[in-house]
Amino acid sequence: MTRSSKGNLNVVEELYNQIPAFTDVFSEDTFYIFVVFFVLSTVIVAFILSRFITIKPVE
Repeated sequence: MTRSSKGNLNVVEELYNQIPAFTDVFSEDTFYIFVVFFVLSTVIVAFILSRFITIKPVE
C-alpha cells in the first residue's frame, strides 16, 4: 500500500471505531419501537407534503 492509502485507511478505521455498534444502540424492543415511530413519522410527513406538492402531467 502507498502512504496515502494507509492514511486514508487509518481515517476510515478511526471513524469506524467512533461509531457505536448496532447492538450498543438498540436492544430488540427499542429497535421495534424505533421502527414504529420511524414508519409513522414517514407516513405523516408524506401526508403533509402531499397537501402542498402536486404533480402535474406533462403536456
